[in-house]
Amino acid sequence: MTKPRIGMVGLGGIAQKAYLPILSKAIDWNFVGAFSPNAEKRKVICEQYRISSYGSLLELADRCDAVFVHSATDTHYEVVSTLLKQGKDVYVDKPLAVTLHQAEQLAELAEKLGRKLMVGFNRRFSPLYIEAKDRMTDTAWIRMEKHRTNSVGPQTAEFTMLDDYLHVVDTARWLADGKATVMNGVVNVNEYNQLLYAQHHYSTLGGYTLSTAMHRHAGTNLEQLEIVSAGEIIRVKNMSLLEVERDDTVTQTLPPSWQTTLKQRGFEDAVLHFIQCIVQDKSPSVDGEEALKSQNLLMKMLE
Repeated sequence: MTKPRIGMVGLGGIAQKAYLPILSKAIDWNFVGAFSPNAEKRKVICEQYRISSYGSLLELADRCDAVFVHSATDTHYEVVSTLLKQGKDVYVDKPLAVTLHQAEQLAELAEKLGRKLMVGFNRRFSPLYIEAKDRMTDTAWIRMEKHRTNSVGPQTAEFTMLDDYLHVVDTARWLADGKATVMNGVVNVNEYNQLLYAQHHYSTLGGYTLSTAMHRHAGTNLEQLEIVSAGEIIRVKNMSLLEVERDDTVTQTLPPSWQTTLKQRGFEDAVLHFIQCIVQDKSPSVDGEEALKSQNLLMKMLE
């Protein structure tokens, strides 16, 4: 297939901040249009990006080979299953679905119908995370953290874990090549069942210790990966700074000045990977089954 026709469902924050700017470049694809039940928003955004506005999901699907789904999580099951049954390949925001059962059904449906289903774990495509992973050797432990200045509530702890902590868990699984089992951890909530902090430790087949952490009122917005190995400590801060400590010397690497934030955070390469999989008829590296493993691991933390 050459130049697949791409559509979009849902025009909220993540679509506007990340995916619309990338897809509108239309490098090796044709960005044909979008559907959102909010007709006023759809009209404004489609005019801004000079794409067609579609009044229904099926009308959009009829004009596309593949669709990016950025609608609310509780709509993922209905939207993704409809698109798969229409013979479309689908890229969907994490989590794959609001429940584990629904996620399992979507992964099975994609497999049964022979459609490509990719879940948007963008950190797996962040250049500095990839570089840090490639440097791993004789590793003693890995710690993955994602903190917020003051983001306690208003959602429940379960919602925040699935919406935000899942990114941390998936990145940790990826760093461990998918071979991580939760040993112990804590999920601390306030009187309103809102997440204060979470921290977990995992065993790995690689023999090193793996841990994840998130504090929702840490006084700073910080995402940090730390890999401690024999003779070397590697840190990645906010996906925009790589530090390597070796022989009492710290070497810092910054992204090229021309590199966009969307590239640094992995969004650009995640999109390109999905489209290349369509063109080359390959399975995405973060398909439904792989995403399901991360969601399953997180759900065990909530039991």
